[in-house]
Amino acid sequence: MLLDRRTPPILDSLSGMGIRVNQVAVLRNSSLVAASFLVHLWALTASKLFPDAISFGDLSLYDYWAYQVDNGTGVYGLATEWVYPALAFVPIWIAGAINIVSYEISWLIVVFALNTAAILLLVRPATNGKLFSGTHASWAFIVAVFLLGPVAVSRIDSVSAALAIFGLVAIGRNSTGIAAALFTIAGWIKIWPIALFVSMFASFKNRVQPFVVATLISVSIIAVGVIAGGTKVLSFVTQQQERGIQIESVIATPWMWLAKFGSANLFFDDVVLTNQVSGTFVQELASISNYVLFGALGITFFLAIRAVRAGRDRTQVFALASLTGVLDLIVFNKVGSPQFMIWLAVVLVALVYFGVNKSKLPIALGAAILLLTQLVYPIFYVDLLGLETLPLGLLTLRNLLLVALLVWANLQLSKKAEEATS
Repeated sequence: MLLDRRTPPILDSLSGMGIRVNQVAVLRNSSLVAASFLVHLWALTASKLFPDAISFGDLSLYDYWAYQVDNGTGVYGLATEWVYPALAFVPIWIAGAINIVSYEISWLIVVFALNTAAILLLVRPATNGKLFSGTHASWAFIVAVFLLGPVAVSRIDSVSAALAIFGLVAIGRNSTGIAAALFTIAGWIKIWPIALFVSMFASFKNRVQPFVVATLISVSIIAVGVIAGGTKVLSFVTQQQERGIQIESVIATPWMWLAKFGSANLFFDDVVLTNQVSGTFVQELASISNYVLFGALGITFFLAIRAVRAGRDRTQVFALASLTGVLDLIVFNKVGSPQFMIWLAVVLVALVYFGVNKSKLPIALGAAILLLTQLVYPIFYVDLLGLETLPLGLLTLRNLLLVALLVWANLQLSKKAEEATS
């Protein structure tokens, strides 16, 4: 009797299932890439719709820095003093080296590539065969970029945010050493990922490896900096300390209203290129704000340590500590640039990615904060400089929501910490 060479029915079924799963994966990834492209296109479009705010203005400065170094000037942050940590120059130079159409387009290509990679990495395996299963964190990041608008993609913070999300994925895959490397590299681009590193260090058992990784990377960067330009590699620390209070910052809010009624003033600092407030006690507050900020971050670290000692879920503690730590860096920060809200977007994504309990409220508050930030800058920014009531009210509401979200995050982290002693 001849052997029946037909594929058994169960194998046919499995084969069909495999094709269907692959098709779903291709469709959902294609949808994510298309959505990422559209939100980056919207950011570019919005920057042109409100040109007076110059929301892509920093890119002209990046282009100038890249040009200067290509023509023999010492590398910023190494051989010369700079407001950013040394590694920030790497993506700035890469965008200049790409040189497609204009620096603006080249920069967007770099950010689009990084953000899209982050979006795809956030995708988890589908569990039910549905098109968007496992993509909630990816869509959360896409929506966050859309709500924040032009500054979500036109600042160096965009690069550090994408790297920070890579770090979240590494933690999700139990690779704290890789996460430590990514957070450290991101921190040497823009300092804020220190909040994520501190939260990870407090939340997980393996602390030696992340500490060693972060130390080796940092020492290497400092060593190169010393060889290239003496102590300039740490100049970003002193540059930040000497800054005044920027008008969009949370702590500037009282002086913005005082300025509206003639009891304070706004001025443009042509050294750091920001609009700042001046008035009674402004300089005193500016001089101590960084110390308050790091003190708040220390409290967050302490609460996270107590929470994990209570046996709480470590990834949930990490996500809550990250939210609290990043809000510490925003609420108590005298700079307060609108692009700082991309930091908030990252930790909101962490809440979704790690499935934090009771996260609907902070995500709703965070979405409102991101949208209000885009309304303030660039949409009503010129009116804000004129101290018009509407944009000043929007900014005040945004800042109050930031404080409310920080209070919520501290309460949630404190509850977990209090369970350690109950």
